Amino acid sequence: MQWNRFFKALIVSALLTSFSRADCIKNQDHRSNKNSGSGVLVTDLIISGTHTLDSDELNRMRSKLIGDCFDDDSEQLQERVKALFQNRGYFGVSVKSLQIKPLDPLGVPKAIAVQAEVDEGPLYRLAEIKFSENHAFNAAKLRTVFPLKKGDLFERDKIAGGLETLRDLYGKVGYLDITFIPDTQKFSNATISLTITIVEGPQYRMGKLDILANKDVANKLRAEWQLPEGAVFDISYINKYLNQNRSLLPREFTRDGVQIVRDCPSASAEVRLPLDVSELASHPLRQSVNCETSEDIPK
Repeated sequence: MQWNRFFKALIVSALLTSFSRADCIKNQDHRSNKNSGSGVLVTDLIISGTHTLDSDELNRMRSKLIGDCFDDDSEQLQERVKALFQNRGYFGVSVKSLQIKPLDPLGVPKAIAVQAEVDEGPLYRLAEIKFSENHAFNAAKLRTVFPLKKGDLFERDKIAGGLETLRDLYGKVGYLDITFIPDTQKFSNATISLTITIVEGPQYRMGKLDILANKDVANKLRAEWQLPEGAVFDISYINKYLNQNRSLLPREFTRDGVQIVRDCPSASAEVRLPLDVSELASHPLRQSVNCETSEDIPK
């Protein structure tokens, strides 16, 4: 009887572990090392302490977090809970306490329940949006592409989405080192002023196109490339080029395989397509030159 219970426990543990790993892959994985067996899987979220939210809205928030994986870090989880409210306009939300209850310590990652006491505060709306240090585009142009308008709920994810839209706009005209510094000012009438300082950096131009492939394929691909040396660099053109020439590319080659080497003093960007791995040894990747930032160039 004891052995039966032992083997039954092993089977249950294996099923829970398999369930945790499958759920982590199926849902969003926020762990710093997604290939490791570490971290936690949120299987339940209990929110208490709110004043104005009904159960339906709280359940919608819960569904955004349940099934997601995180590092075993209470601060990261607290920030994610805070983001749930800020994404709905509760910009001044306060997470007063957060408790983590392990449910399956043998799971990969470990299944947990999260209990959070939250004071959501008032709903905030956008009073105005201002841009500072912008030169390539005027403020009117920047406002037209930003999804948040005056009077809209001040939602955190829309701010992030707006900054990505601005990054795409600048990337199409060669500003690869663009940096945005957002600053907020809250007012007593539950409105917020948003100021975005823009550090544009240099405007890059197209440098050399390097295609590592057999001669026939390389010549065909080079003939299809429509961004000549010296032209203003357009980061979005790479995706367009890959889509238009998919039949000439290896099936497994993706946008992540494209290498961009920046020469910051001359503000030029070299594009490299390593299609034949056997060529890599004789064509080592040249590093970016005198670039202060090591951030990845956006896709």
